[in-house]
Parts: sequence; structure tokens; C-alpha cells
Amino acid sequence: MYTAVKPLSKYLQFKSVHIYDGVFTLHSKCTVAFLLACTFLLSSKQYFGEPIQCVSDFSNMDFVHSYCWTLGTYIMNYEEPLLQLSGHIVEKNYRETINRSLEMNLLYIAENTTPLLNVPKDRKYLRYYQWVVLVLLLESFVFYLPAFLWKTWEGGRLKHLCLDFHSNVGKQSEDQMSKLVHYFTSNYKETHFRYFSFYIFCEILNFVIGVVNMLLLNIFLDDFWSQYVEALKAIPSYNWNEWTRMTSRVFPKIAKCEVIRFGASGSPNVYDNLCLLPLNILNEKIFAFLWLWFMLMTLLAGLKLLYRVVILFHRGLRFQLVYAKARNMTKSELESALCNFSYGDWFVLMRVSNNISPEIFQKLLNQLNAARHGKLDKV
Repeated sequence: MYTAVKPLSKYLQFKSVHIYDGVFTLHSKCTVAFLLACTFLLSSKQYFGEPIQCVSDFSNMDFVHSYCWTLGTYIMNYEEPLLQLSGHIVEKNYRETINRSLEMNLLYIAENTTPLLNVPKDRKYLRYYQWVVLVLLLESFVFYLPAFLWKTWEGGRLKHLCLDFHSNVGKQSEDQMSKLVHYFTSNYKETHFRYFSFYIFCEILNFVIGVVNMLLLNIFLDDFWSQYVEALKAIPSYNWNEWTRMTSRVFPKIAKCEVIRFGASGSPNVYDNLCLLPLNILNEKIFAFLWLWFMLMTLLAGLKLLYRVVILFHRGLRFQLVYAKARNMTKSELESALCNFSYGDWFVLMRVSNNISPEIFQKLLNQLNAARHGKLDKV
């Protein structure tokens, strides 16, 4: 199994220069790696077998498997029963009895149904499993889009500014420090503003992708999220019967399939088949994790945007963030080093600080202060 996902290990390797922050990395790189790993596993028959296996009286079983996979299997579509009597919730044992009855009736219409159960409406055809691998693959491309755009727009700027500090020592490192000081004392405000704007656009895109992805998956899996809330509630209490019942509505492991064959006189012969869907054992776990992961990523992306707004309009907080990294440096000296810094300049400086050692960053601030000695305009 490791062989199938081994190519992703290079994708997750840490680079010497980080052009993404932690939230960006989780959203674009870790999510993409997980989606691709799930795609590889679901596509590997040697690990989980055939995606569908049917039992039938029909002689040509290959035809039955292809027919049921192509045209879709089905279960019976029941409404969720309102288990309530005279304003009081029924007892737990009675609820479990009804739940078992409902679970069995996902395949068969029972005439003697309990009056608390709604009458089954119709067949619920399962055709989504044909698209699961393609959807996961498409999601991986969509989640990678912000990282791809930022890598293109970033243009290797941080690598040009910071990489030599990782590979050079002595005089070469001093020359690179001089270039870095000259860079931050030059007027690149417009360039840095575009640099910051592109990064913010990618962070907004991360948030939008997270929200739209959950909405589309909810449509793709027929009200998936609302049903999985109840399923996930059963995990902390180890109520696996409830977990199985709820997940079987979205990812049933067994379903029915009717193959219709016309006789010599044109009369239809219906072959009733029972089909196993082994991959749904994996699908229910994958999408349960994705449900939590997408919620977390969307929340973190939203909080990151809120953080950006606060930083953008709070100059004092920006100063304090740099001051927290400025060791043995007074506020007046730091104000001198950062005089006339715009928000874009500050953003690039903080990105540089994340890619060099604290000692080198301290030396950079000291040399900026020396280069701007006597210019005490505040940030």
C-alpha cells in the first residue's frame, strides 16, 4: 500500500525556503496529498478488490457486474421517522428496534411496517460511486490551485533573498546581508504591495474553495453533511450500530440491481440481483475524515483572513510582531530600522524572518537601523 502513495512523499518534503505559511500549507499541500492518496487507494483493486460484486441467476456475471455498475444499484428511500409519542421521546430500546427495521427495509418493502415509520417513497439509485475517484482527483486539483498561483506570482523572490543564508558562510553570507539591507532600504513599495495583494487573494481563494467544496459535496452525496453530523455523534460513545445505520444511508454496503432482458417475443424478463459495494467501507471513513478536515480548513482560512484584516489596520500590532523577534533591541532602534515601511514592506520582512535564523534576522534589523540612523519616523 505504501508503494501506491510513495510518490506523494516528495510532495510533502520540507523546502529550504518556505513561501507558504502554516495554514496555507495545510490547506493546499496536506489536503492535496490526502486527496491524491485516497484516489490512488480507491483505484487500486489489489487492496480492496472489485468495486462491485453481484449475486444473480443470470448466466453472464461479467455482464451483470458491468450493467449494475453502469446503470446503478438502488436501495429503498425512507423518510427519517419522527420517533416521538405525546411529546416524549421513545425509549432507547424501542428506537433501536425501529432502526433495525429501517435498516433491513433499505432493500425490501415491508408491508407490515410500524406506524411510526413513513411509507417508503421510491427507490434511491446509487450512481455517485462511479464518480468518487474523479471527484477526489478534481478536488485535489482545485485545492492545489491557490498554491500553484502563488508559486507562479511569487516568482522565487523569497528564494532569491534567503537561500544563500542556508548555503553560504563567511564573506559570502556578509555580501548577501548587504544585498538584503540594500533591498529593504530601497523603494519597492509598489512591488511589495502587489506581492502582498497576490498572497491575500490566494488566502481568500483558499477560504472560498473550502466553502464551495462543502456545498457541492453536499449536493453530490445527497444531503451528505447533515446526515454525517448524526453519524459522527455516535463515534465518541462507541455506538457503532448507530454509525452503521447512518452511514449506510449514504454509503450502503449492500444494494439491489435489476437486470432486464427481453425474450424472443419481446416480453421483459427481470433478474433480481444482490450486489456488494466493498469500496463503501473505505468511502464512509474517507468522507467522515474529509467532513471534519474541510470544516477545520475553512475555519482556519476564515480566521486567517480575519487576522489579516486586523493586522492591516493595526499598525501598532505589526510593530509588536517584529519587536517580539527583535532580540536585545530597543523600541526606538526598531522604529528607526522600520521607518517608512509600508504594510507590503512589513509583510515581505516577516516572510524573510520565517526563512532565516533569529540571529541573522537580528543582525538584519541592526544593519537596517545603522543604515537609517537619524531617521526616526515611525512605521
